Amino acid sequence: MWASLHTAQGRRRHGLFLAEGEHMAGEALKARAANALLLDESEQQRFKHFLDSGLPVFLMPGQVLSKVSSVKTPQGILAVCPVPPPIPIKRVGSRVVALNGVQDPGNVGTILRTVDAAGFAALILDGKTADPYGPKALRATMGAIFRVPVLAVPRLEDALKSLDGYDILAGDLDGTDFYARPHTQKPVCLLIGSEGSGLEESVKKCATQRVRLPMMGPSESLNAGVAAAVMMYEFLRRDLAYCPATKG
Repeated sequence: MWASLHTAQGRRRHGLFLAEGEHMAGEALKARAANALLLDESEQQRFKHFLDSGLPVFLMPGQVLSKVSSVKTPQGILAVCPVPPPIPIKRVGSRVVALNGVQDPGNVGTILRTVDAAGFAALILDGKTADPYGPKALRATMGAIFRVPVLAVPRLEDALKSLDGYDILAGDLDGTDFYARPHTQKPVCLLIGSEGSGLEESVKKCATQRVRLPMMGPSESLNAGVAAAVMMYEFLRRDLAYCPATKG
């Protein structure tokens, strides 16, 4: 059963995902988000601090654990974690990021990590976006998956229509300069589209503003994860400018 958690279908069926490696397992324990540990029986001394966690620990030979692991060189420990229940759209917070068809799991995980670092409240993603609980996305989150609420929705347009009173900023190559946009005190949702084709037109129609990051060189666009980070940190920069005592 545990090996099946490396597939989206298996995670949906069992409502579980695997946090692999000492760092991710530690983050899961810190967040009280794990319900069991899988441990290489030859690594008990190395991971003895995990044995006192109070969770069920399943010891297994390294060759068996390698069949559960998603990496070529397993780190000897995995945490079995329940997929959190979705939060209501009305409770996503005043600053959120929404992803439309971002298919690279590394980008999804990186964006989630930046959501956490920049003080945004939640990540909304549609059914065309890579699963944030997949192995590659999880590694890229560096533990942010346990701190940032994730709301998966079948149709992003429907979720956006529920964000009453938000400035919904759509990243769009044909938009106006992101830095020249009018600033308001409204809640904000940043829309980030797929790496290849950008946002779907039906999603862009939900935006209150279409914005682009200026390109001084010949590049047409930025990587989705980079673009999201630049925009999130601009909001953080403005916060720090108004509240200089706030720590980053």
